[in-house]
Parts: sequence; C-alpha cells; structure tokens
Amino acid sequence: MRLHHIAYVCENVEQKAEEFCRLLEYKIESAPVIDESQNVRILFLVHRDGSRLELLEPYGPNSPVRKFLEKGGGLYHFCFEVDDLEEVLRQITSNNQAYIVKQPTAAPAIEARRVAFVVTAGNDLIEFVEKQ
Repeated sequence: MRLHHIAYVCENVEQKAEEFCRLLEYKIESAPVIDESQNVRILFLVHRDGSRLELLEPYGPNSPVRKFLEKGGGLYHFCFEVDDLEEVLRQITSNNQAYIVKQPTAAPAIEARRVAFVVTAGNDLIEFVEKQ
C-alpha cells in the first residue's frame, strides 16, 4: 500500500491548479475530467517528486463535495494504491474499523481503475485505488 494522492475540494479546479502550480511547483497532469458517478470535476496535479494532488470541484447540485465546500473546502481525503482492493476492504471493515461508503467502481480520472471509499471509526474519508 502506498499513498496515491491527497484530495482537495475547491470552487474551481483550474484556478486552484494555477495557484498550486505557481506556489508549490506542481504541474497539471491531465485535463479536467467529469466523474458523473461522483458528481465532481477532477484535475490531477503532479510534483517533480511524484506526489499527486487531486483537485475536486462540485459538479451539479447533488455533488457530495458541495457541502464540504460550503464549510470552506480544503483537504478532503487520502487515497492509497493497493494490490487487492477486495482484500483491503475486507480487512479494514473487519472489527468495525471502518465502513464502506462507496463500493468499488471505475474512476474515469484514474485510467478507469477501480476505487472504493471508506469512512473510519475516527470519521476520516479514505479512498483506495486498485494498482494496475
């Protein structure tokens, strides 16, 4: 398991990308993608050290990040790349350590790789992406 990216909720992904590129020396990794299943616009940034930021913008009135943005936005979740998505979900949900809030589904912004989301007992949102 390794950190794949950190997600950040903002009003406008292009504006935030410009800011992070200028201030933190990130580069835009790909064009914005609309993920209709999650109701978000997504833009990935990559740093020369390989670290990634995922910028999320609400897309539509039912976006799950809209309320988070209304509270100020900012850091939203961590995403870890895993070899076996089902096994990680089984392990992390055993003993009530976390519960699944989004079952595995293809993520258009990450080469259609399967992702799943859990919320931990400490109320942290974690995404897992299956390794290619």
